[in-house]
Amino acid sequence: MSTALGIVGGGQLARMTALDAARLGVDVRVLAGPSDEGVRGVFEVVDGDHDDLAALRRLAEQVDVVTFDHELVPLDVVRALEADGVVVRPGSPALAFADKVHQRRAFLAAGLPLPAFDVVADLPGVEAFAATHGWPVVLKAPHGGYDGRGVAIAGSPAEARDMVEASAGRGVLVEAHLDLQAELAVLVVTSADGSRVVYDPVRSVQVDGMCREVHAVAGHLPPILAAEAGDLGREVADLVGAVGVLAIELFVVAAPDGTQRLVVNEIAPRPHNSGHHTIDGCATSQFENHARAVLGWPLGPVTPRATASVMVNVVGTAGDPRDRVHLVDPAVKIHLYDKSPRPGRKIGHVTAVGTDHDETAAAARRAAAVLEGEQP
Repeated sequence: MSTALGIVGGGQLARMTALDAARLGVDVRVLAGPSDEGVRGVFEVVDGDHDDLAALRRLAEQVDVVTFDHELVPLDVVRALEADGVVVRPGSPALAFADKVHQRRAFLAAGLPLPAFDVVADLPGVEAFAATHGWPVVLKAPHGGYDGRGVAIAGSPAEARDMVEASAGRGVLVEAHLDLQAELAVLVVTSADGSRVVYDPVRSVQVDGMCREVHAVAGHLPPILAAEAGDLGREVADLVGAVGVLAIELFVVAAPDGTQRLVVNEIAPRPHNSGHHTIDGCATSQFENHARAVLGWPLGPVTPRATASVMVNVVGTAGDPRDRVHLVDPAVKIHLYDKSPRPGRKIGHVTAVGTDHDETAAAARRAAAVLEGEQP
């Protein structure tokens, strides 16, 4: 009898996970809402919203394990599935960390390196925090923010007002604004069978709060920093208890003695944009390993396939990138998500691999630019 995997959410993460799972002979079902794009027409879809318990139960009846392509399913819904006896991975304790306030408080209690933070309910609270830590400050909605949404950098009370008022007294996470030297990410994958793999740390490049590029380059980080990133990733994974991929975003900042130190930014208990390069750049992709992990299978090796792998996201423009695929250097690997293009929306990514970092990065950037409408 074949193994069946259910994925909640029908976006690009579900698409890429399902593609790798199907290649392993896994029967895939995806719960997708009316606006979800990426899996329809490729995999069997169970229609329903991610917060609809009845729809999730319909999915669960057809599969052996339920997993997610986002962390937006309400915790009470996840707990209801678990009470039904459904195998849900990651489970509700790990998904609780999607609440950034819970995440920050738990990390602080564990002694993890964090930016200074507080939870405030009004503008005077932001001003009091800024009086101690200085302007600008970083404001974050506790739930649902991604790709720059739900995050604001405020240099004054006037700039903070809109986000505080939008919270309607529910609270906003306010953090000290750090002088960043770089942003890193490390992916830790833990299988239900207890095995674990850790991908090499990568450097990410953010534009307007959205991950634009990911660079996985041998020796690009000082060995001490790379080891610290891996150790932090394992420590966070142990604390969170996630089964599957756990992405840990890290800030590199200057320590008082002039050395570099790492600060934990945020986590995501699912496949992550910072791991897209692994499809073409590693022996086993994050998507295959996520499927393996939640099914309780042994994990694949994560050895890099090349000295340098560079991933660049393709962001929507007015045109259709499928009309320009033939113009892209065929050495660069194209991954389109079958999502309607619109400005600011990630509709695909490209990955280049090679021996020279600068040449590899240039090839990936050229390919993304062509798909976004620039002349080759």
